[in-house]
Amino acid sequence: MSRMAYQQDRYSYNQDPSPSTADSYDKPTRKNTRRDQSARSSEGTVSTMMSGNTQSTGRESAGTNVTEGPAYSKKIVVVGDGGCGKTCLLISYSQGYFPEKYVPTVFENYITYPIHKKSGKAVELALWDTAGQEEYDRLRPLSYPETDLLFVCFAIDCPNSLENVMDKWYPEVLHFCPYTPLVLVGLKSDLRTKRTCIDLLKTQGLTPVTQEQGAAVAQKMGARYMECSSKEMRGVDEIFEQAIEIVVSGDRRNAAQTPQGGGETAGMVVKKKKRNCRFL
Repeated sequence: MSRMAYQQDRYSYNQDPSPSTADSYDKPTRKNTRRDQSARSSEGTVSTMMSGNTQSTGRESAGTNVTEGPAYSKKIVVVGDGGCGKTCLLISYSQGYFPEKYVPTVFENYITYPIHKKSGKAVELALWDTAGQEEYDRLRPLSYPETDLLFVCFAIDCPNSLENVMDKWYPEVLHFCPYTPLVLVGLKSDLRTKRTCIDLLKTQGLTPVTQEQGAAVAQKMGARYMECSSKEMRGVDEIFEQAIEIVVSGDRRNAAQTPQGGGETAGMVVKKKKRNCRFL
């Protein structure tokens, strides 16, 4: 089933929403979150207009002069249940360490400057961490405009978080960003074989999510499926390398379709195409 057919048949924000959904999506106030209105310093840090902290990380690639300007500017938004491991994923990738203490996220933004392997060009990658708790349902849609890629996350040690992907997160992102590419990300893969985790889930009649279960849900979403362990740094870089390839290759395809003489000037940052994100 196509994503748009799913949107019509499986879920509708406009027809008989549940009480919590009605409260969450009842005409939120639209705020300007365009990154071209960000304040940018000479060090490459970015301060967005949205509430929450923005951090320029130390993940710039060796030999890359950030002040010359990246070839691409891309935005990835990460969604999923509270506590599923979204923030740990972003910190492990962007800052190179695993945060042992859990602190609920409101909204955090991280800026990194990785290199796109195929082209050898720098990418300004804005990583938007969102709050998964229900009380932030009305604020979260402010993160969606101009998103180039969405990570829909769940925890492998929490089967309910995978169920919520189809019950909540997929319908939400499909509603606000129906044409944005998706990657379903299984987090905490190291817990799949951890005895304490297995025994705890067994007391509830549950088992850790298998790769096959994750892949099956991703297929329903029309998304790629990847897994990682942020704690062990296993699979983290691979996820972001794949993400960078997706968002950059999209720009390269668009450039190839541009009539001769109408392309971008060499050395300039590629102008972001407006996304088809919608507000009620």
